[in-house]
Order: sequence, then structure tokens, then C-alpha cells
Amino acid sequence: MKKLLIHIVVIAGLFSVMDRSSGMLLKFLYNRSNATDAYKISYANETTRDAILFMGSSRCLHHYVPAILETELGASCFNAADWGIKNIYYQYGLLGNILERYTPQAIVLEVHPCDWLQTPFSGRERAGSLAPYCGVSEACDDMLKLAGNYWPCRLSTVYRYTGSLPDLLFGRWGTMNRELKGWKPMDGQIDTTGVKAEEYPFAVDTERVALLERFMDVCRQHNIRLILTISPMYVCSQEDVFLFARQLAAKHHLPCIDHYRDQDFVNHAELFYDFGHMNRQGAEQYSQKIGKELARLLTDNLNETKAAVPEIAD
Repeated sequence: MKKLLIHIVVIAGLFSVMDRSSGMLLKFLYNRSNATDAYKISYANETTRDAILFMGSSRCLHHYVPAILETELGASCFNAADWGIKNIYYQYGLLGNILERYTPQAIVLEVHPCDWLQTPFSGRERAGSLAPYCGVSEACDDMLKLAGNYWPCRLSTVYRYTGSLPDLLFGRWGTMNRELKGWKPMDGQIDTTGVKAEEYPFAVDTERVALLERFMDVCRQHNIRLILTISPMYVCSQEDVFLFARQLAAKHHLPCIDHYRDQDFVNHAELFYDFGHMNRQGAEQYSQKIGKELARLLTDNLNETKAAVPEIAD
């Protein structure tokens, strides 16, 4: 019996050493990958210290051009968005990890109905992309628990990277250009044949709404200027699908810049790659427009902050 216990302890120890050493190798490959997921997640979690972060899913990833925004805003920017329906479960966990390293001056959150509706294929599992960063922050761990990934990630470092194996194996040939600071341009033009507006006939998800509000509260607690944005689509629903987002922003006294039906973009095929994502030309044009709007908002906020600080008497 004693020998059996010794063997079990030895095997467990060897497993732990192998797991940790293999995990370090996988982390090395992950951080150097130019695949979209690996690069965006690793850089956002470990490296960026830019003053203004742009967060959201694929529409944010493709629509916000840091080079243009930095010129308009006079501050460093990074597009921390990622594709794959990265909803509020992912965004909340990512925010927690970022705040463990530094506090950005402002966050621009591109919202999508998947952030507050029970949309299919966009549930808690989206937080699973944060598996490599299990243990970094309480917020991240909470989201991994909801996704069902937490305990396997705690037990095995290798497990954290099992969903990223293609990025690890072929990441050096990935299409992310690191000089673009997180922006992923789309080249091409939409085929307008049969294109219809995307509809959202889904119920409100109270858990997602609560996370959105927690995201807002955390930004407020850290004195981060939070701005919600809604970028254009090629065709728009007859329903006011973003009414909830605007109402939630108003409830929390936050600005919400809504360009969903912006006629400078809607039905302009030359500006879109597909019905929901602008191409390179559209993204550059949109970034110039919203950059000026964000600059006014952030300048107004700075002036309000200065006005609220009493002068010291001589």
C-alpha cells in the first residue's frame, strides 16, 4: 500500500512537471502567433498599455483603425476586439485581466445584440477563449467558471491551449499585421444579391445585462471614460434593435454613439465587405468620422474634470 502511494505521488509529480514545461512551450508559441485569435488575445491580455482601448467583437475588429483614431484623438489607441462573437462574457473577463496590469484612460465598447439577447451560438462558452489566462483576475476566473473551463484550466496548463492548437501550429503564417495595432482590414466588396437585414427575435438575457452593467460599474470605479458605440451595417432591420443599448447607456449616464442607420454608409456597397462588416475603405472613412466625435466627447469630459477640481487659494 505504501509503495502504491509512493508511485502515485511520483507519477503525479512527473505529470505536473511535464504539464508545466509543455505549457510554457505552448505559451511561447501562443504569444508569437500571428493568427487572429492568438495575437489579439495575448496582446490585449499581456502587452497593450495604450491610453484608449477599443473593445468588442468582429465589427469592432474590422471597423476601428488605430492609426486614424490616434491622429484624431491625440492619444495612443489599440483595437483589442476579436472575431468569433466575443460577447460580454469575454469582454468582462478581458477587462478584469487588463486592469490587473494598468488602467486605460478610456474604453470604447462596440456593442452588439449578442451582448444582451439570448442569441444562438453566443453564450457563456465565448469566455472560453480566455483559458490561457486562467488565474490572472477574479473577473476572468468567474467567466471561465460560467463557461465550464475553470477547473480543467487550473489542473492543467496544457489544457488551456487545447482550443488554440491550429493557431500554435500554423500561427507564424497568420494574417494579423502587428503594425496595425489590432485592426484587421477586410479587402473586397459585398455581393448585394439577396442581402437581407439581420433580425434579432430573441429574449433579453438578464445575466448578460447584469454583466454589461458590471462592466460599466468597473469602468466607473477605475475612473475609465466608457463610451458605447454602434457602427453601421449595409442593410438595417425595420426594428430598433439597438434601443436597449441606448437605454442602458442613458440609465448609467454614458454616451452612446449610434451610427447603425448612418446614411453616409448604409446601402453604400463600395464601403462594405459583407452585410455587417465594412471593408478597408469603409473602416477608414468611419474611423475618421467617429474619431472626431470621440475627440469632442473626451475633450468635454477632460474639461468637466478640470472644472470639478477646486483651485487652491494663494
